[in-house]
This record gives sequence, C-alpha cells and structure tokens, in this order.
Amino acid sequence: MAPDQDNSKDSSEDPQSQARNLGRGSNTAWSIIGTLFAGMIAWGLIGWVIDRLAGTRLFTPFGVLVGLAGALYLIVRRYGS
Repeated sequence: MAPDQDNSKDSSEDPQSQARNLGRGSNTAWSIIGTLFAGMIAWGLIGWVIDRLAGTRLFTPFGVLVGLAGALYLIVRRYGS
C-alpha cells in the first residue's frame, strides 16, 4: 500500500452521515420512553377495565406495575448487551 493512502475514516464524512449518527441516540431514547409509557398505559387501562367490572381499586395500579415490568423487560431484551 502506498504511504499516501489512508484507509482510516477521517472527520470529513459527508454531512448527511454525520447527521444520521447524531440522531441515533435520540431515537433510541424516544423509543425507550415510548415503550415505557405504552406498557404502563395499556396494562393500566386493562386493569382499570377490570376494576370497573369488578368494583374494586386493586387492578389499576397492579396493571401499571405489570406494564412497567413488561416494558423494562422488552427494553433490556432489545437494547441490552
């Protein structure tokens, strides 16, 4: 290989590539936040419906906690190492 050829990447990548790399962490963060909220809302709503049908107040907080636990499991499974 000639000494004037350098195969390493330098900081002069095209701007689109740099913009994509900058947004990647933010997309992951929003995905994690969305998964947490979706799990808590979905299972909390299921618990709320069960509470309304059964006339109790136990299942809504239990549903929120189950949704949170499920969302955390999915996040660790997807983004964990």
